[in-house]
Amino acid sequence: MRRRRLSGWGPFSLCALVCAAACAIGSAACAGNTAGASADAGTSGGDGPYGGSFPPTDPSYDDGDGDAAIAPLPGTPALEAGEIDAAADDVVTDELAEAADEAPDGACPAPLGPGDLRIDELMIESVAGTGDDGEWLEIESVLDCAVNLGGLHGECPRGAKVATFDVTGDLWIPPRGTFVVADSTDPAINHDLPGTLVAWSGHQGDVLRNMGSTITVSLNGMLLDTVTYPALTLAVGASVAFPSNCDPSQRSDFSQWKRSTSSWFPGFLGTPNAPNTDVACP
Repeated sequence: MRRRRLSGWGPFSLCALVCAAACAIGSAACAGNTAGASADAGTSGGDGPYGGSFPPTDPSYDDGDGDAAIAPLPGTPALEAGEIDAAADDVVTDELAEAADEAPDGACPAPLGPGDLRIDELMIESVAGTGDDGEWLEIESVLDCAVNLGGLHGECPRGAKVATFDVTGDLWIPPRGTFVVADSTDPAINHDLPGTLVAWSGHQGDVLRNMGSTITVSLNGMLLDTVTYPALTLAVGASVAFPSNCDPSQRSDFSQWKRSTSSWFPGFLGTPNAPNTDVACP
């Protein structure tokens, strides 16, 4: 277990730690002693447990090898150095427990791996012409547990440049959940896309090229998924989707991808952050 070093702690800090340990074993006097220590901290003649002088003059205090018993605050039991180490370990353990509490119920026990995410829908041309800020792609999880997208990185070439996105913090999606990577997260621009959204870095427009491109999604340099789509016969304002009932092994065959028929926003067809059940495999 990772141990927090106590070297360099001042006597007041040691007192506070001793008091915290005493609280853990039910000492009712701890709160009052801590308040007294806090009041005397930084003074030169108070009435604290060490007379307000630092370092303390109590002979049981030893700041050399740390093996001596630490003089207790009044009303608290003495702790040996090893017990203080154990108290510090408890602090670390509590911090780890708090981090674990941040994960939702049903969280995956392992980080994402290859094949755990799948690109399954593309809005390549939301409006005609250039300056299309309403393009997007959908990515689904194939896992039956909640996944954290933190650290996820995506790329899509645009001529000599490469559009990228990065998930820099915790971002959880539910089992079999989805998220959308959009040119913009502004609902007035992206046609009110619902659900979890991630934006390409910078103010990108026309990220998905009509003539075809390759999209890759990775985590810490490990490729999770990639799709290379060709120049497709597009309908402006309609996405192309891989049907939910298709065998995943057919995803690279774009003859299986179908033009969406459901509308999530007036004048636009697609199922962003929803199952692709409006289309079906032949």
